[in-house]
Amino acid sequence: MKTTHPLLYLLLALTLSACGGSGSDEGGRNPSSSSASSSSEDNNSGSSESSMQSSSTLSSSSSSSARSDDGLPDAGRLSCEQANQVQGFASLGESTTGGAGGDEVTVSTGVELASALDNKGNQPLIIYVDGTITPENSPDDKFSIKDMNDVSIIGVGSNALFDGIGIKIWRANNIIVRNLTMRYVSIGDKDHISLEGPASHVWIDHNTFYNDLDTDKDFYDELVSGKKNVDNVTISYNVLRDSWKTSLWGSSDSDSAHRRVTFHGNHWLNANSRLPLFRFGEGHIFNNHYEGVINTGINSRMGATIKIDGNLFEDSKNPIGSWFSDEIGYWDLGENQFVNVEWVAATDGDVTAGPDPESTVSYEPPYDYTLVPLETVADHVAVNAGAGVIADCL
Repeated sequence: MKTTHPLLYLLLALTLSACGGSGSDEGGRNPSSSSASSSSEDNNSGSSESSMQSSSTLSSSSSSSARSDDGLPDAGRLSCEQANQVQGFASLGESTTGGAGGDEVTVSTGVELASALDNKGNQPLIIYVDGTITPENSPDDKFSIKDMNDVSIIGVGSNALFDGIGIKIWRANNIIVRNLTMRYVSIGDKDHISLEGPASHVWIDHNTFYNDLDTDKDFYDELVSGKKNVDNVTISYNVLRDSWKTSLWGSSDSDSAHRRVTFHGNHWLNANSRLPLFRFGEGHIFNNHYEGVINTGINSRMGATIKIDGNLFEDSKNPIGSWFSDEIGYWDLGENQFVNVEWVAATDGDVTAGPDPESTVSYEPPYDYTLVPLETVADHVAVNAGAGVIADCL
């Protein structure tokens, strides 16, 4: 549940102002194919039966109730204490601590990273990455955190780059991945980070993920994805950009495991779709900045229930809906802001949330969480999301 703190929010706003794979989009239907209007700032008045433009709107639901931030530092930058505190589903139960309190090792090549994972004993393990990990300096086509618990992979400064190779987390518990830059993964599972159940208590935080839109849409797969029974996961303060297929949860309409995933503080930028695509289970999406969504944004499918709260959608198409499944998914909308967005009328049983978004279900996540006010989301995400930001906190 949440509470608010209007005076603190006003002060923060003034401070910011002063500081300046599987699961493809089945059926080949394209929600944007019937649109005749532009999404550009200089042409936002056109509308038709199939395309509805919104220059600046808010949506809210009476079920909204988040608690305030208890004192962000100047300019909205998280303190180290705040940055190192997991929120969301990964905070439930015994929380997510990764390799804290255990052995530590620093690696600079893929061979060294694979060896550190292979030789993990019963103690928790923190692996610090200080260098560029490539297919050429790695023994396999991906790094498997498999059949093990209590592991952290943490980048050193701004030096940790996974260039063309990804990480798979499966049959694992209590895993943390932070402060990495990952790009152009076209081998292995072709995901930057993929989770396959059973897996639980996973925190993916303050990373930068990107591919290249100047490729075929199937050349790469997801940036971050999960399938089967993946539970208590938090995806926070990441940059996810330049991707055709961005974040898939549930590999197909028959992957009915009950997933629970939180997405908060992320910058979703210049991506085509799946932001995320979420089947079955429960999701919570708050205080994200969506910018330049090309086709479809949050896609709730196959009975999924998602709380969508305190997000900014900007210069984007179809921010929220349910597309490409036999069974739709649902959403509970808190207060979100839509700036220069385009809604395309759904067909063939799909549902587009706009142009006047309303909740289709009532849902509150089972934890307390912190919201920053809508007017500060863009600045808050800009100064906090991505690799390198928390280097001094690790």
